[in-house]
Amino acid sequence: MAGRWRGLLVLVVFAVVAAACAGGEDSEPVTLSLGYAFAADHPVRVGVLDQWAEDVWEATGNTVRVEFHPEQALSTAAETYANVAAGGQDIGWALQGYSPGRFPATDVVEMPFVFGSGAQATETLWALYEEFEAVRDEYSDVKVLGLWTGGPGDLWLVDGTASSVTDLAGLTLRSPTPVQAAVITALGAIPVNMAAPDVRAAIDAGEIDGLLTVDTALATHNLVEVITSGTECRCYVLASFLVMNLDTWNSLSADQQAAIDSVSARTVSDAAAGFYDRASITAAQENAAAGIVKIVLDDDQLDEWKQATRSVVDDWVDSNPGFDARAMYERMLELAAG
Repeated sequence: MAGRWRGLLVLVVFAVVAAACAGGEDSEPVTLSLGYAFAADHPVRVGVLDQWAEDVWEATGNTVRVEFHPEQALSTAAETYANVAAGGQDIGWALQGYSPGRFPATDVVEMPFVFGSGAQATETLWALYEEFEAVRDEYSDVKVLGLWTGGPGDLWLVDGTASSVTDLAGLTLRSPTPVQAAVITALGAIPVNMAAPDVRAAIDAGEIDGLLTVDTALATHNLVEVITSGTECRCYVLASFLVMNLDTWNSLSADQQAAIDSVSARTVSDAAAGFYDRASITAAQENAAAGIVKIVLDDDQLDEWKQATRSVVDDWVDSNPGFDARAMYERMLELAAG
């Protein structure tokens, strides 16, 4: 009798396991929400992240789908990171600069006159992430899927040209982030924090004399016809993040996690940086063809700009006593120099 019951128990266990396995095969794929502040057709979305989402789908054996929610549908630009960390959305993509004070260590890559390309800056950012606990700690409440920067941002003027610091005295310039507002102030101009889509209206209204931005932004925001000149200063790069909620990450299987890792981190970051650099080359050619004159600062002129903005670095170091900010800055310069 006992043997009969043991046999029945084995059959029941086998049936349960088989049903569970079959259920896993037939279950719906996991859908992860990815919210971001930019337009649905933003070049990085179309040129990089759509492919990344497809790679995630394929690498996970069609079990993890990424669903995009553009134009601040899930959270504002400034709240994207916090919303991901809190579980309001599964994945978020935004600029660290949208959340002033949240990423003081990462801000080091925004220091002026350091990088010549997005690829160079992205490689340096990842090296700093790996070497400095202070950088890693800023992302300890999420799963980092990507960290990258765009290409260098330059100065653009509605009228006239600028090669000397004295040419900037009293000009009102749009600033992309607080760090760059400090750079503009140090150069003797007046910063105005303003979203890029609002720049054209501000120029038309005579509210600003120019802006700091990348080559590609002139066409994107309809500025080509109102900009007269540019100055290649390599004034900054802006960092971006792609992060996932930790609970969401931990809910995935080990195989799914490994598959996502295989197409994320440096892979998607390098793809984004390379995309920006290629787009910048094309945009520079188109801007020149449109008649925009771009001045390239020689070594002496660039040194003048560097000396004028030395306080920006010093202030950043002094405002971050919680980690060795000076060592981090010096290490960044070493890495950037190759």
